Amino acid sequence: MDYALAIRRNRVQLRTIVLTLFALARMRVGGSLFILPRSTFSMIMLVLRPAESCVRRLIVIAAHSFVLKPRPPRAFVIPGHRAEDPVSIMPSGIIPARAFKLFDPLKHFDPESIWDAEPVWESGFDLTPNHTSTLALDDKPLDATHIGQRLNALIRALDSLPAQARRLVRHYARRDAALKACKPTRMSPMRPGLPPGWRERKLHEIDDVLRECHGLAQDRLNEPDTS
Repeated sequence: MDYALAIRRNRVQLRTIVLTLFALARMRVGGSLFILPRSTFSMIMLVLRPAESCVRRLIVIAAHSFVLKPRPPRAFVIPGHRAEDPVSIMPSGIIPARAFKLFDPLKHFDPESIWDAEPVWESGFDLTPNHTSTLALDDKPLDATHIGQRLNALIRALDSLPAQARRLVRHYARRDAALKACKPTRMSPMRPGLPPGWRERKLHEIDDVLRECHGLAQDRLNEPDTS
């Protein structure tokens, strides 16, 4: 299996989808987002969660045979300061960019509420041109700050997959050290079972991409690690 080709093909498709979300939010790459109508918020979330799962699986594939070279420790330096005068805090007013989350959020189970659960509302949203939603939603504006942060983190991760793979390999090293010390640690960035955003019924092209990326990641993890 040519995993490098599979990563490139899916990355191109994912980048096109993510840029469509930026256009839908009327937000430039690297910009900020504050509020969105409820309908737009729902349409973006319909695609954002599975897109994040896709990118995590591409990172898993890329990191599987990644050889991490040791590097000297580096001190964080704010532009305008000398390298020999490192600082450990960000200057006032500067918000550091949100890093892409390498790990799937784990499922939370509440045994006491299982039997009292409300029926799940299924969204009819689709971003395909020929699809129109039949749901009438209240378009009350919602806080979308975190949506903008996640979109920016997602596009940065897509544009820096080797760097994200290095991040994951460093986690693997910390995980192995924790296991040797008999300390609890998370074993895999992929949660057991189906990934976040998985849908049995296709609502958007991202669903096909997620199926392929998830299958490729599982196949890759079943191969011997050559790192």
